[in-house]
Amino acid sequence: MNTEALRKIGLTENEIKIYIDLLKSGTSTAYDIGKRTGIYRVHVYDKLEQLMNKGLVTHVYRGAKKFFQATSPSKIKQYLEDKKKEVEIQEEEIGAILPELEAMSNLPKEDTFVEVFKGNEGLKYFLKDIIKVGKEVLITGIDDQKYQEAFPIFMKQYFRDLKKNKVKERVITVKRKSVFLFDKKMAPTTTYRFLEEKQFNPTNTFVYGNRTVIVTWGSPVTAVMIKNNGVADTYRNHFEHLWKVASKTL
Repeated sequence: MNTEALRKIGLTENEIKIYIDLLKSGTSTAYDIGKRTGIYRVHVYDKLEQLMNKGLVTHVYRGAKKFFQATSPSKIKQYLEDKKKEVEIQEEEIGAILPELEAMSNLPKEDTFVEVFKGNEGLKYFLKDIIKVGKEVLITGIDDQKYQEAFPIFMKQYFRDLKKNKVKERVITVKRKSVFLFDKKMAPTTTYRFLEEKQFNPTNTFVYGNRTVIVTWGSPVTAVMIKNNGVADTYRNHFEHLWKVASKTL
């Protein structure tokens, strides 16, 4: 069977082997999948997890044993539709920050340093950098719930380190009753203010020291860090203007 089409949509060689094996064999344990495909069992579990995330494999428990099975091949089309939607969302997010990025490209290059971090580890890197720099953090356009869901343990450590190093956070978020906020007990150095949706820019931006970080929650999540005093000052001044007009209560 020619599996090139499956590779082109993003499946790895081992994912393809496991998916086809399950289509042929039906319900199976990871151990049996490993025996039939020759893939080391630890890697089998890893690839099964990825296939489940793609909606191509499901699992059931029979007693204490976990069994896996391939979903209908028609799910591949749904997987492609989901990828298409993710790309559309990414295009919208990039479109929202494109004017700012283009403006930054005109800055003197010798005093501007840009880094791009992808995935959850990239977010952790710049959150740790906030502690390292030790300056007040100004945050706009944030959805705190995404950070809590992605890093439930790490965020506790982050706020603990903010308190330990006496680093303050000021956050401007949308004035909406359902908006997620970290509570004062967990985040004692964080202060929130709120803007109406029509005033609110949803682009997730952090400013601290000479750093400006723009986060887009696509797939994968991406953080762009710009180290430039002029850029940071521009964002800081804009933040202070919004802070004055923002409401102190929901």
